[in-house]
Amino acid sequence: MPRRLIDRCQPDSIREFRASAGQRYYDGLALAGAGNRTAAVYLWGYAAEMTLKAAYFELFGLAEDDELTVPGHIQPAINRGRAAPLNIAWPHQGAGHNVRAWAELLVGVRALDPGTAYGPAFAVAVQRCGQRIGQLWKETLRYHKNRAYLYEVRQVREATEWLLINSADL
Repeated sequence: MPRRLIDRCQPDSIREFRASAGQRYYDGLALAGAGNRTAAVYLWGYAAEMTLKAAYFELFGLAEDDELTVPGHIQPAINRGRAAPLNIAWPHQGAGHNVRAWAELLVGVRALDPGTAYGPAFAVAVQRCGQRIGQLWKETLRYHKNRAYLYEVRQVREATEWLLINSADL
């Protein structure tokens, strides 16, 4: 008997985040094309989140297949962002999914080391994508019947697309 979908999932890792981000992006395109705008936004938010997380953990030298856990990796990253000198306004509810905060963390941590800092225009673009998506997406979107406006769909798609296109440089 074939294994169930949930039993075929690999542990969270940089490789899994990147592969899943690409798949969710294309799933979102299909949903948007079929008129399922909010569902598309929902998946693109996760694609952006996974792209930013993969970039952050790669920066710290984790291997592509190292298992990422909430207590061992995600929560310490959030705590680092909340602490000085970064002092990111990182809300507690849905903390692990806050795309704006992950973008700020990635830019902020890189800025602390001149050897890894982004150029000013690139840093602004990363943060702009995080802010744009953060204004229109939360993981709790799935609980609501709201229908995304066409301009909201476009904004989230474009920001997510930019992050994916530039993921090798994140």
